[in-house]
Amino acid sequence: MATPSLPPTTHRLVGLLLLFSGFLLGLGLLLKIGVMLFRWNTGATDLPVGLLAVNLLGLLAGGLLMRWGLRMRRGTSTQRDPHADEIL
Repeated sequence: MATPSLPPTTHRLVGLLLLFSGFLLGLGLLLKIGVMLFRWNTGATDLPVGLLAVNLLGLLAGGLLMRWGLRMRRGTSTQRDPHADEIL
């Protein structure tokens, strides 16, 4: 049994919360990467490269959260018409 879709007001609220959480995640990780780059520039030798890669993936996740939130706020459907003649 399929669950009913959210009302438009709740949909916009969830989109706003996704936008806000993606922005805060991105801001926090940008600050963290800035501190790492500052330490590397001052000659710190104990910087793990894997941590930088994980932080960059987190930035990507924050951007995707913001994109998902924008889609929910605008009300654009992510559903694709299976009967449309289009190239995927």
